[in-house]
Amino acid sequence: MNLGSSYSHSMSWSLAFQAIITCALGFGLNTLSAPFDSAGIAVFGVGVAVYASLRFAPIFSIPLGVIISLPLWLNHGSIVGKECLTLLPIVISFFGYDKSIKQVIKVGAGFWSIVFLPILFLEHSLHDDNNINMLFSGVLVTWVSGVFGLITGHFAYLAIHGLKRHTSSKSERVTLHFLFSYFFSGCFFVASMAVIYLSVSLFQQQQEQQIHSYMAQRVNVLEFQLSNFIRQHQNAITSAAQFLSSDAVEQSFDEAASMSLQVLATNNPEFLTFLIAEKSGDITHAYPSGMLERARQNGVPNVAYRPYFYEVMQSGKTYLSNVFQGRGFGNDPIVALSAPILDKAGIPIGIVEGSLSLKSFAAIDRLSLNGFSMLIEDQKGEVIYASKALGLKPLSKAPVYSCDPQCGIEIENGLQEKTWLRFTETLSFANWRVSYYFDQRLLLILMSGYLLKDLLLLLVLSAFGTFTGYVVAKMVGTPIRRLVHYIAEFDPANKDIVKTPQRALYIKELSSLNDEFTSLESRLRDAFAALKDARKAEQTLNVELGELNQSLESRITEKTEHLEQALKKAEAANVAKTQFLANMSHEIRTPMNGIIGSCELMLDSELPEHVRARAKVISRSASNLLMILDSILDWSKIDSGKMRIDIQSCVLRELLEASCELYRSTALAKGYDVHLQVKENVPAVLNVDTGKLSQILNNLLSNAIKFTREGKVLVSVSYENNRLSISVSDTGIGIPPEKVNLIFEQFEQADTSTTRHFGGTGLGLPITKGLVELLQGELIVQSEVGKGTSFQLVIPASIDDKELCTPAKSSQTSTLALPPGLRVLLAEDNDINAEIVLDMLKAAKVKCIRARNGEEAVNAERKYDFDVILMDCQMPVMDGYAAARAIRRDGRNKDRLIIIALTANVFTEDKNACLAAGMNAHLSKPIRKQVLFDCISSELARI
Repeated sequence: MNLGSSYSHSMSWSLAFQAIITCALGFGLNTLSAPFDSAGIAVFGVGVAVYASLRFAPIFSIPLGVIISLPLWLNHGSIVGKECLTLLPIVISFFGYDKSIKQVIKVGAGFWSIVFLPILFLEHSLHDDNNINMLFSGVLVTWVSGVFGLITGHFAYLAIHGLKRHTSSKSERVTLHFLFSYFFSGCFFVASMAVIYLSVSLFQQQQEQQIHSYMAQRVNVLEFQLSNFIRQHQNAITSAAQFLSSDAVEQSFDEAASMSLQVLATNNPEFLTFLIAEKSGDITHAYPSGMLERARQNGVPNVAYRPYFYEVMQSGKTYLSNVFQGRGFGNDPIVALSAPILDKAGIPIGIVEGSLSLKSFAAIDRLSLNGFSMLIEDQKGEVIYASKALGLKPLSKAPVYSCDPQCGIEIENGLQEKTWLRFTETLSFANWRVSYYFDQRLLLILMSGYLLKDLLLLLVLSAFGTFTGYVVAKMVGTPIRRLVHYIAEFDPANKDIVKTPQRALYIKELSSLNDEFTSLESRLRDAFAALKDARKAEQTLNVELGELNQSLESRITEKTEHLEQALKKAEAANVAKTQFLANMSHEIRTPMNGIIGSCELMLDSELPEHVRARAKVISRSASNLLMILDSILDWSKIDSGKMRIDIQSCVLRELLEASCELYRSTALAKGYDVHLQVKENVPAVLNVDTGKLSQILNNLLSNAIKFTREGKVLVSVSYENNRLSISVSDTGIGIPPEKVNLIFEQFEQADTSTTRHFGGTGLGLPITKGLVELLQGELIVQSEVGKGTSFQLVIPASIDDKELCTPAKSSQTSTLALPPGLRVLLAEDNDINAEIVLDMLKAAKVKCIRARNGEEAVNAERKYDFDVILMDCQMPVMDGYAAARAIRRDGRNKDRLIIIALTANVFTEDKNACLAAGMNAHLSKPIRKQVLFDCISSELARI
């Protein structure tokens, strides 16, 4: 009794411990967040509850299942779906505990698919009836969660406790066909579900990242657009006030005031009204006509109480108001812009005010993609403008969230009780805030379509798994049944040998069993039969060998033709690769021109330091991207053998000092300098390919500084026997000896972690080596880990006798200014690129006209006199090449007119095509302001 009681006590403690572990595991799995958003419920702890319902008696398993399901009720989702997932283990516990495998499958799959699935479909149809994808995907996600729980819970139970029943020691008899089909379909389902869920999760993350990126970019663009919009109208009011403050209008103030308001109204239709008030606040002039009389009738002829009046009178500066309700001149919500009218002593004697309509912001809002909404609020938190989808009216209070200002991008229970994605930015010119919203439900609708396709694929793969299990079971079961039949029919007294069917498929163990029942006579007969078959096969092989010898010559000819075709295909692929890189260069440089040009223009204006710093970051990032693109193009030229040598006279010291100076600031920022040592016997002027030598030196310096944290970088130069030697040494991290050869392989670096620590594309040194070999030189590497690396460049370079006595010209030439009154025609089809170039030229007080294609450029040149034409090459209607040829042939000023190509095509053949078409110079995009001005000045100086 004592032993039995002790055993029973230990068993109860063991079961209790198993129950606690099971409950904790299932509860924890159900707390995991869903891998993606959907209208259904995606959970992973139902399988643990199913395992508990099979492992423990219902009196224990049902409470465990309820506890495991508690996290479901704390999350969002369908109430019916939560109820169904909670009830599934309970149903299995009632009807499947201590039952056969088939009974568990029938109960679980039957109740879940026949009873619960229609209920889920009905519940989702009531809530998601407006979107069929959300309806079906929501139902399927919840259904898949239940099936996943049933399969994993049942598999876990079978793996731990085998196929035995609780009530009997007899093993349950299960057919091999059923077992294979069930396990194959279950494994296919779980594996396919994991892959599909991962795919959907990654797709949703990608979509969210794209939306986040777009919203962040759009908020920055909105801040820029709104700043320009307000600043433009503020400048208009300020200009009118300055005009009325001048001595020229003192005698005819009334006439000048009326004219100023008329000009403001004509040029700035976004204003609703204008007024001019004197020092006391009385309105003296107003627009539109009759507004002043209406104000007097409404009893508001004086605006001294308005902030836009007394703030300006007190400070003497321009003023931008918060949003407010108009009175006296109309009831529209407006924003007031006002500026002071000053006397000779600079004291305010009145104001000029314009009431800006809030509807003006609708034009900016319409530029947003579908589903995105804009909200502008003033410093008091009142709505200035809101997209229609947000349901906010002007002057209403903007939403305030309890988490502000630490809110993340996702706002739950936001406007109209929806979940929104939000980005917020404060405008730099005023204490206004612009917010950009995106309805999370739109992303859910998008994901539902993608998810529905993947879930249908999951069902197809599960059916395929069931079919595969059936086929495998048949492949294994059929030979077993045949072998059993053969053994049953075997009679030792019968001299006739009964052979097993030839189509029977035996596994190793069954084959061994069959060998015990096969006689020696049978083996011999089989051996002789095999020998006979082998002889026949040998004869057949000899015949085939003769035929093969006869056809060998024709096959060789055929192979030769195939090789020639393969060579042609390879050449065609190389041409396609070159064309692809050219197109890629053009397509990337066009938007890059917009980014770099905009940054230059922003940096030329007065900006807050944090904005200037961000603009510099954008400019540097764009320049780095451009360097990567140039590296890829250079490698393509080298790889295809299209890189050409251009030997020119070069003032060597100027080239060396320019390269060192280019990287000196980067080195100084790390705490060391770039030193240059040139031996006395080095000639002043050499005949070399200046561009490629500069590129090689820049690559080596960039590499040295990148991998050197402290110490120094030394450039040593010597010359001997018509060979120039340049050594770039650093005290950086060094290169292991076994890795030295790898650094010259494309996209390779000495260590895989190098890219993560130091960046880079892995093309710099391969390009450098290619250029050195093109110049018929050599590149020698010496390195020691932890002490540094030395790259020695040796190339042939003859002395330029004509330039030996010529003093070196300074490379630091002064910037050439554009002559006043210069007339420029810009031919550019891209609006962003055109706007950037026009802003560059207008800042230099250049008269500019824009043409959108080559035909417009030709027509404009025939009508007007221009000094310079800036010509894009790829334009609709007529490209830049045809336009240049037409102007040179029939132009109004065809002989003296300067045509400069501004194009994203950077290959040498593109430059030659521009010059052949009659253009004077070629500038590649992105266009730098100083490079453009220097080119124009240089070409003008040649006339």
